[in-house]
Amino acid sequence: MKRTTKAVLIVVGGSAIVAAAFVLSARARRPAEVHKDDTLPPPPKAVPAPMRFANEGLPARIIESLEHVVRPGRAQAAVWPRKAPLWFCVVVDGKQRYYELDRGMKVEHFGGLTECSFQPLPPAMGRTTSIYRAVARRAVPEFNEDHGDRILILLCPRDDWPKLSLQWPPLPASPK
Repeated sequence: MKRTTKAVLIVVGGSAIVAAAFVLSARARRPAEVHKDDTLPPPPKAVPAPMRFANEGLPARIIESLEHVVRPGRAQAAVWPRKAPLWFCVVVDGKQRYYELDRGMKVEHFGGLTECSFQPLPPAMGRTTSIYRAVARRAVPEFNEDHGDRILILLCPRDDWPKLSLQWPPLPASPK
């Protein structure tokens, strides 16, 4: 092949690449066409997650530690399905139904507390629940209050535990 033919092929090939790049970049910069008839689907609704009390993983560590303070079989624990922050619900056998929220928690976030007739903890019992909370925190070394980890303490007669229908704060629904 002659030198001029090679040069022409290089120029033509280079021009084609530049033209393709120009067309593609123009399409990328063009705003998407919006039709007035098109509507966006509604965002997924938040779904409350039921509390599932477990005897394995992090809840098992809490239960084991609490059973040194209360007798065996007198405590149960659940962990919020979200990965972070860690939120725990600790239920300890008690004569009446009381709750004590950790910092930043609100009663309305937990479905079932008011429906199951839980009452705010009387101030005279605060020392007992603070012991339960401290034991639970020590049982989970990765617990970090500065990262938003929290513990909900419930006192409830053990015979009532199977009847409880408690829920965690709503989790965003997963898109379909």
